Amino acid sequence: MAERNEEIAEGYVARKLNVSAHEFYLRASRFSREAILYQQDTDETMLPGYMKMRELFDKAWRLQAPPFERVTVSVDGHTLAGYFRKPGGPPGTRFPTVIAYQGADSLAEATIMGVGSYVARGMACLVVDLPGQGAAKRLQHLYMPPDTERLVSDLIDYLETRPDVDANRIGLRGISMGGYSAPRAASGDRRIAAVWTSAGSYDVVRDLFDYYPPIQDRVRWIIGAKDLVDARRKLRDYTLDGVAHKIECPMLIGYGPTDRIMDPQGAYRLYGAAVNSERTMWADAGHPHHDEKSGGPQVMRLPTAQD
Repeated sequence: MAERNEEIAEGYVARKLNVSAHEFYLRASRFSREAILYQQDTDETMLPGYMKMRELFDKAWRLQAPPFERVTVSVDGHTLAGYFRKPGGPPGTRFPTVIAYQGADSLAEATIMGVGSYVARGMACLVVDLPGQGAAKRLQHLYMPPDTERLVSDLIDYLETRPDVDANRIGLRGISMGGYSAPRAASGDRRIAAVWTSAGSYDVVRDLFDYYPPIQDRVRWIIGAKDLVDARRKLRDYTLDGVAHKIECPMLIGYGPTDRIMDPQGAYRLYGAAVNSERTMWADAGHPHHDEKSGGPQVMRLPTAQD
């Protein structure tokens, strides 16, 4: 399907119909992303497929003005690529900014396209493939450390240099495995003004690795372990045990009562341990494909996480 849509896009390019070409290159990029999203690092088609997804994404945005800015940020001594997206406004406007902390299978290109609901509400968003994610994992062979606070602190340092960011209003959004990473980051950097998690987590082994065995090999790859035994050993450090009390900013801790991927009890354990945070738990905020089972009828659900 990616190849078919790319062929259609190229036909539009040949006829100088750039708007339609842009749309079909984006379609091709999305199909390509779906094709490689869950591939293991041992699959010989993984890296070529990933590079093709990026190529199609870039082709699309050469034909139209992108809604984002491409940025590079120094994180933990490495130069990482990312995207910054903000609302329109007069020169000199400083926007509250959300750092979108991604999950195990997230890719920055998809994430930046999905933050429009924040931008529409007056917030800017920063998305970077951090160690263990996207390009950092696939191209630079950087793996996710347990102390995610040191990664996010570098992102905040970068945001503080931008004249369009309100440095006093920087928050974190953590989805899926980021439901561990975002609260852990807030435990070590008081500049974070707020955190919300979709599928909040207290301990990666208990809440994800053991709860959803199909993801074990992906977690192994994310943290740079040689095998599952090594992964379980390394994951002992991927916990908020002993540090959750250091979180002082407000948190909205999401969970999905029927979530099959992340244990909702992990969100409850996080809530119980983060005694110095003004925190709220929120159902219907587990993995997206469980939302309809977690929250009941749409009209009865709570306000959106963006609000």
